[in-house]
Amino acid sequence: MKNKYQRMSKEEKKECRQKYYQTKKGHEMRIRLIRLNVIGITGIIFAIFLVISGYIAEEINWATWVMAITLFVFSIIFITGSCLIKGKVLNQFAIKGK
Repeated sequence: MKNKYQRMSKEEKKECRQKYYQTKKGHEMRIRLIRLNVIGITGIIFAIFLVISGYIAEEINWATWVMAITLFVFSIIFITGSCLIKGKVLNQFAIKGK
């Protein structure tokens, strides 16, 4: 079942986000979500760099693969988690109707 935030139109979602981010709690949450996204993107880039540098140096081994795959998976978890948290928080804000 979709929640209230998902059922809103594009304009209503934009208005809800703007109202939420104007609150003190919303501003702090936005900074945290941006930080999670930056960490996730940086992790993905570094995992790709590990694999490419291993191929160029012809020294890629199982430890490099394990580290790159682990870093990639955790980075995806960070990005997905930030999206889920954002949806959950905005839905709670929309339900309260502030």
